[in-house]
Amino acid sequence: MEDATLIAACASGDTRALQILHARHASAAFSFAWRMLGNEADADEVVADAFYEVWRQAGRFAGRSKVRTWILGIVRHKALDVLRSRQQFADNALSEDDLVSIVDDNPTPYEWLVEHQRMQVVAACMDALPAPQKECLHLALVEGMTIAEIARVVGVPDNTVATRIHHAKRKLKDCVARATGLKNQTAEGDSLA
Repeated sequence: MEDATLIAACASGDTRALQILHARHASAAFSFAWRMLGNEADADEVVADAFYEVWRQAGRFAGRSKVRTWILGIVRHKALDVLRSRQQFADNALSEDDLVSIVDDNPTPYEWLVEHQRMQVVAACMDALPAPQKECLHLALVEGMTIAEIARVVGVPDNTVATRIHHAKRKLKDCVARATGLKNQTAEGDSLA
């Protein structure tokens, strides 16, 4: 069943439709909230609040964007509310488990160490990005969203999103190069430029 059909069913009071939407989109919503908040408990609460809002506002879904984009927009607003209540931005660092899960299944201890250190550098450089650039880059690279979808979620023009992603990639590449002593180089297969 299409997401738009499920939203219409939610607007009619179909709780099963909400359960299906939750099953499809909760993981992406949690990932996005966690990156914004840096805290699992807050991310869980934001996702729960966001899906409650999806239920309440289903009748107002205009179909101008994908349902996933609309849901992530709600998640973003809920997460910003949490950040405002804290009066600070969280660091949003990748956890040890996240870094380890990125590494190949059966690397040698040396390969694991090199990759682990590289991922720590990338995570630290990612965390050093300004929040708007980090948010846009995360949505593009991790969530696989298009520039237009990110623009709708973040509430800025498409060209602003493209500029933020461009600057974020450049800063990330420069930071990694400085941290690893590699100037004007990236690891084989990387495409940060």
